[in-house]
Amino acid sequence: MSLIKDKLFGKEKEREKYFDVSKDLYQKEIIKEDTFNELKEKYNFSKEHEDKGKDDFDIEI
Repeated sequence: MSLIKDKLFGKEKEREKYFDVSKDLYQKEIIKEDTFNELKEKYNFSKEHEDKGKDDFDIEI
């Protein structure tokens, strides 16, 4: 599970792939609902906070 959690914070393409894997595991009842919900929260968090190479501060000239 830690591998999947780590990959959910990776690059967008990798993140999508591993989230699909976690959905499959949940649908096949390999992981429990609470574990899937935790993975889903991490996935959503990483999508919302994706680093696009921008700085979080303004520069005054």
